[in-house]
Amino acid sequence: MSCESAENELKLGKILKIANLRSTLFEHFPRFSMMDAHLHAQLVQNVSDIVFKHMHVLSGQKVMVIFDEECELSKIVLKAYREALATHPLTQFVDFNAHKMEEVEALAKTLSKDDLVVMIQSMSFRVSVYRWRLELFDHGLKVVEHVRLSHNLESEIPAYIHSLKYDFPFTSTTSQKLNELLKTSVHIKIECKGGSILTLDSRMEKPVINTGNIETEQRGGYFPIGEIFSEPIELDKMNGTVEVYAYPGEDHRMVFVEHPFKIAIENGNVVGGDFPENFQPLIDMLKMENADGKIPVREFGLGLNRGISPTHTLTEATAFERVAGLHLSMGMKHGAYQKKFKKNKELQQRYHVDIYPLVKRIWIQDTLVFDSGAFVV
Repeated sequence: MSCESAENELKLGKILKIANLRSTLFEHFPRFSMMDAHLHAQLVQNVSDIVFKHMHVLSGQKVMVIFDEECELSKIVLKAYREALATHPLTQFVDFNAHKMEEVEALAKTLSKDDLVVMIQSMSFRVSVYRWRLELFDHGLKVVEHVRLSHNLESEIPAYIHSLKYDFPFTSTTSQKLNELLKTSVHIKIECKGGSILTLDSRMEKPVINTGNIETEQRGGYFPIGEIFSEPIELDKMNGTVEVYAYPGEDHRMVFVEHPFKIAIENGNVVGGDFPENFQPLIDMLKMENADGKIPVREFGLGLNRGISPTHTLTEATAFERVAGLHLSMGMKHGAYQKKFKKNKELQQRYHVDIYPLVKRIWIQDTLVFDSGAFVV
């Protein structure tokens, strides 16, 4: 073997050794990539904006971050908050699983009006008060909840990060424009991508806006945010067909179908459709809600979060509800409008199942408000 050949073989051996070492490192530490570093930096910026731009936390106000580390996404979100709050001196991190429930509640009660509570939850923290967030609101606190993070897939982490991007100028302005249109509307037309049409020929209930506006009594809420919803005052004035691409399963995780299926609605009730096999049990459950076996369609919900779409999904159902587009609800239950049926004491309001039509266009009265995946008002 010549000296030159021996030298080349030695160089090749070194290259292979380095390549094997790199392969081993990335096998054991797959998150050390340039894309992950970029996403992490973006997440730090997003949660910093949530705290300081969205929640308007000032230098003299406290921030309490209550967390668990039971899933990968909760760890990632926690790390981002630690970095974003590193220079905020009045920050306290509380490991939920390292304290008794009463201790966590007591710690939160040490906060003052306008302080912020952030909850990072792999599932949902169990405390003695139902919807603890509402009690915190009553004490004048701002609240940011990241809930059921373990339900999102690891492949959906980029979408979750994008969904937290500060977009309040857009969501606030758009929701107000939609609010004004809905308050005077007597006709809504929905056109699905496959050509199906659904119409709502009724005045609408007072819309509810969820953009985490700190000027309201409930300052904050579930993040990601961005939604406005209402429902027809006359539920029997909804007619037509929608093409559904997603719905929540019984485990509170979203189910996404490859080919959208049709649901026919007549006089405000589901009357048929080409349901997939694992959707049929939901229909059967809803039929048992009341003696008449009817399945009403109630909520008209418009998600405003531009970080979530039919192609950038989140499996956690509460988060996906903010997806840019439309969702409707099947079943008698609707927390915001439950008094509508208060006089009928025999009527049961048990179920609320959201469905997500693959929408091309939406008109409120004569105004085109949604076109090809984006709001245009």
